[in-house]
Order: sequence, then C-alpha cells, then structure tokens
Amino acid sequence: MKLLTALVVSTFLVAVPSSAALAQTYPDKPVTLVVPFAPGGAVDLVGRFIADKLSATWGQTVVVENIPGAGTLLATGQVANASPDGYTLLINSATVTMSAAIQEQPLVDPAEQLTHIGMVGATPLLLAVSPTLGVSNYEEFAALAKERELNYATVGVGSLNQFATEILRSAADLQMVPVHYNGGSPAMTDVIGGHADLFYGSITQVIPHVREGLMTGILVSSADRSDALPDLPSVGELGLDDAIIENWWGLFGPAGMDAAIVDKINADLNAVLQTPEMAEFLQRDGGRPIWGTPAEFSEQVKSEYATWRQVAEEQGIRPE
Repeated sequence: MKLLTALVVSTFLVAVPSSAALAQTYPDKPVTLVVPFAPGGAVDLVGRFIADKLSATWGQTVVVENIPGAGTLLATGQVANASPDGYTLLINSATVTMSAAIQEQPLVDPAEQLTHIGMVGATPLLLAVSPTLGVSNYEEFAALAKERELNYATVGVGSLNQFATEILRSAADLQMVPVHYNGGSPAMTDVIGGHADLFYGSITQVIPHVREGLMTGILVSSADRSDALPDLPSVGELGLDDAIIENWWGLFGPAGMDAAIVDKINADLNAVLQTPEMAEFLQRDGGRPIWGTPAEFSEQVKSEYATWRQVAEEQGIRPE
C-alpha cells in the first residue's frame, strides 16, 4: 500500500507542474488583452502600447480585444469569468472602481472578483469644449454653464468622465447633464461636431484634438498646471480643490490567478514601464508611468472603490 501511495503521489507531482515551473514557461501561447472601450481612447492607446512591448518581451502575441459598453463592466465581467490561467487580461482605468460603485449589486466587484496585477500609469484630466460653444477660457465657460445647461459627453454611466464632471459641476455650481457614449473616440467626435458641448477626459486622449484646434482646452483636473498644457489653469489654481481628480490605468486578470504568474506579469510590466520609451510615450501628453507590486495596486483599487461608492451616493450618480 505504501508503495502504491508513493507511486500515485509521484505520478501526480510529475503530471502537475509546480507554480514556479508554470511561471517560467508563461506564456507559451498568445495572450488576450481586453480593452473596455472603443478604439482610439486613452485606455486603448495605452493598452496597445503595453501589448506591443509585452509581445516583444514574451515572444508571444498579445492580442488586443475591444469590448466597450456598460461603463467597462461588460469587458470586466468577461475577464472576471475567464479562466484564471493568465491568458486573458484586462487593462482598465479608474472607471472600473466607479462604474461598479454606482450599483447596489454590481455586475462585477472590482475589489474581489479580479486579480490586481499592477499599476500602469496616471494622468490628470483635460476639460475641452466644442468650438461651436464660443468660449475660450474658464471664466467664459463657467459663465455660460451658470447661464444655461450644457451637455457633457461621457464614455458611459458611472465612468471617470461622469464622476469628474459631476464633481466639478458641484464644486463650481455649474449646470451640466451627461450624454453617454461607448468610448472616448465617439464622444470626442460628437463634441468636435458640436453635437455635445464638452468632454472631460484623460489628457492623453484629449490633447491631440486641442493641439489641432478641433477642441478648445479649458482646464486640467490637477492641483497644479500640467507641463503638457502650461497655459491652462488647474482646478487647484481656480480654488476648486474638491474637484481635483486623476485618472489611472492598471492591469487586471480573473480572480484566482496563480501568484507566481501574477508576479511574473507584474515584473515584466514594471520593466516596460521603467523604459525611457514608455516615459516619453506618456509624458508627451501629460501622463506618467507608475509601477509597483500587486499588493500595492490591490490596496489602491479597494480604497478607491469604497471612496467612489460614497461619492456616488453624495452626487446622486445612479444607473439610468
């Protein structure tokens, strides 16, 4: 009996690779990186840059799949329900903690139903308006938004855009109502065309349109001015400290991923983030790379999720 037991255990150990062995050979096939927005937005641009660099590091293709909708929860839910083998990953923004925060029973709990692999970077937001609005600075914009109701474009109910604009609306006593889209690109297209009045999104996605004169920059969401847009005031400078907010991007996987594989992805991601090329890619449009451990990222996600649940209650942000 002892011999039989030893043989069974020995066979099991040979048949089932150790955690460390799995991490050493990961990935041995293509990896899917899910982006919860339409192509052309900030998360999509950052995600494709990361995908290209990880593809080169791993010698395996990282395929970007755009799944917009439901305030990122459609894509997030698909990843949460995927096999936790490391071959389905998600890049998301701070929106992942916000879209869930507006629901009493969230479709996906970002604190518990995802593996938090690592932070990617962060950027202030840039508020830009349609040229058809006829304003060129914050004073003119605020006067108009106090005089009549403006339509602001978002990338979905409970998105970063909605939270940021509602916080600004409350802090500055402005009149603004949301119009929801499936991504930053279609939202900005409608602002440029005059079908919506403004968009308050990551500098990285909005600044190209401002530089081209297609949209008019009004302010940035940080405490101080951005080096990328030194002529625009910050909300901190305008005395709107309650409206200071920053977007971030992070890498996730399904809950239950092997810790050794998580650590490998995190280490390879951090190596990409610390390259001059990555810093230049983000900094030219007002962003910056941020790297750290899975534990540090997890703590941030859980803390912000709790914070945004409280803000959603205070601002009356609810599913429509």
